Amino acid sequence: MRGQWWIVAQREMTERLRDKGFIISTVLLFVIVAVAAVLPGLISGGSDDYDVAVTAQSRPYVETAQSGEDTGDRVVLRDEPDAAAAERAVRDGDVDAAVLVTGTGVAIVGDRAVSDTLSGVLATRVVAAQRVAAFEELGVGADDVRAVLSLPPPTTVLLAPDAVDPFTVYLLGLVFAVLFFQIVLIFGYAIAQSVVQEKQTRVIELLVTTVPVRQLLIGKILGNGILAFGQILVLVVAGILALRFAQPELLESIPAIPTAAAWFLVFFLFGFAMLSCLWAAAGAMASRLEDLQSTATPVQMFVMLPFFASFAVNEPGTLQTVLSYVPLSSPMVMPKRVVQGDLPVWEPLLSLGVIAVTAVLFVTVARRLYENSLLQTGRSLGLKSAWRKAA
Repeated sequence: MRGQWWIVAQREMTERLRDKGFIISTVLLFVIVAVAAVLPGLISGGSDDYDVAVTAQSRPYVETAQSGEDTGDRVVLRDEPDAAAAERAVRDGDVDAAVLVTGTGVAIVGDRAVSDTLSGVLATRVVAAQRVAAFEELGVGADDVRAVLSLPPPTTVLLAPDAVDPFTVYLLGLVFAVLFFQIVLIFGYAIAQSVVQEKQTRVIELLVTTVPVRQLLIGKILGNGILAFGQILVLVVAGILALRFAQPELLESIPAIPTAAAWFLVFFLFGFAMLSCLWAAAGAMASRLEDLQSTATPVQMFVMLPFFASFAVNEPGTLQTVLSYVPLSSPMVMPKRVVQGDLPVWEPLLSLGVIAVTAVLFVTVARRLYENSLLQTGRSLGLKSAWRKAA
């Protein structure tokens, strides 16, 4: 049979789920995560087709594809009777560009702009055609010229082909850090507000007559923790599914992303449990909502300083390794190290053990502050007063 803490937890969850702000913020975060994962793939992924207007004079300059062209881009030539018709097609948006022979040479004609990719392809074809014509005038056979021009470009050899792009690691690490920071801050502050509101309205005096103070603390942390973990789980799953839909090549090139996401969920759970009790203590030490900012400032620093440190250190090295074992920053840094690859499983497990030990310490301190401050009204208590106050 569940204890009274479960009743308190259910009450906390019910109150939060009735809050329109919570629902709106959850939907908004969901959309932001999904769009952030899908948008880059929609913008840069896939092949591009380009329609180019040509005349009988200009077609020979661009009809032959050259070696080295991106096979994902396709140039479709559209014949027009004359230069005026080709320019009209450009103005009307029927084609992306036109290639015309002018008095000074060959011109690539666009409306407001021509894609860098398209202009590069067309310029390469035009230059190759002009060289073929020039060599023919010198008596060199066209087939010989084309054979020389079609020589393959130099190959690219990677010394570390499996290395993860540092910028990609930075972005993923930033996502992990922002999610942890936002959710912990939002739900932590909600715990503190709930506690101080009960004190300010004197409801707490009725609650403690039927529910032990310790079970009140457990219920508040558990109720908000379940919702926080549920929200972060939805966001992480949405991000992974969006990546699989929009950028499957990214997941193939960095197979550690789902593993890092799973570790992030575990670290979030431990990290939230470690910090949430401090938020409850901060709320208990305040007597009014107006006083909460001052009592909650130390806890906010516990979240903000590691947040800035976690994404400021992106390069693998001693500092990043140290931060991945510091309890306050490890939930944001260790998943980033997992993305980088080749991380033995004992390192995340050891880091979780450090968080667990720290959580026991924080819970012990926070429980005493919470129990000693909960029924004290009239003024906010400092750390020394809350610690020394007889329960």
